[in-house]
Amino acid sequence: MVQVGVDIGGSHVLACLYDNTTQKLLQDTKCSLHVDPHWEADQVLTTWSTAITNAISHFQGKVNGVGIAIPGPFNYYDGISLITGVNKYEPIYGMNIKKELAVRLKMAESQVRFINDASAFAIAVTKLGKAKGFDRCVAITLGTGLGASFIANQKPVFSDPLVPENGFLYNQYFEGVMADDLFSTRGLINLYHEVSGQRAANALEIFELAKSDERAKETFQLFGRKLGQFLSPFLINFEAEILVLGGNISNAFRYFEDSLREELPISEVHLSGLMDDAALIGGALLLDDEYYEELEDIIKVM
Repeated sequence: MVQVGVDIGGSHVLACLYDNTTQKLLQDTKCSLHVDPHWEADQVLTTWSTAITNAISHFQGKVNGVGIAIPGPFNYYDGISLITGVNKYEPIYGMNIKKELAVRLKMAESQVRFINDASAFAIAVTKLGKAKGFDRCVAITLGTGLGASFIANQKPVFSDPLVPENGFLYNQYFEGVMADDLFSTRGLINLYHEVSGQRAANALEIFELAKSDERAKETFQLFGRKLGQFLSPFLINFEAEILVLGGNISNAFRYFEDSLREELPISEVHLSGLMDDAALIGGALLLDDEYYEELEDIIKVM
């Protein structure tokens, strides 16, 4: 069985075929296209469907459907965009994206499924990645924002007193500042400015500087320490067995691993190993009907 995994971000769409038998992405089918989040709805949807169609075009057999990882707010079960007030994808607000893509792809609506991108990442790492074999996992992504998902027995947890509301961490506060403003690209840039008095253009610049600049190294060490202090109470409350990291900032893990570990109550701390493929895999796994039935009630409240 072959299906399409799709990862939609603020400025890109990435699609790739996934072979459910071998549990591998068919890397030669991968298609990435630029998306301007301010485009009109038709151009956005056409670009998304073009990426998916291009991936499918590499395969001669039957494709089972499309599983899409996309950030919220979004009605994931019905496929309706609720994205508003975040300066992206405003023109598709209120649209039934499931229906729109099904028409463009000539598929049944039941063949187009959605999930939160952070949850897709976490599902992939618990079913196929570093967290496989662990019952309770917290997976975070460190990039333009802080993504998080709490996973128990390979399923996301949202409505439970052991996790913050909706399983979100980005809107929690640490030292009086919202976590999304601290544990993200902009947070890292601001922290480097505090440490060095210098302004970096992006996280990659700080990463490159850390190879020889003590202030950049100190920035990452402080980032890891603060991240560990922030995460610890949530890991303890959830009784997490493993923490898995992804996102662009995790590429610099070697610079903040030690300071992060020193603050954490658990020893199992790993990079996902799947990196950019995790959301694709998590999306594609939605086409496993048995697994999707287990997730349906969760996706309805996601």
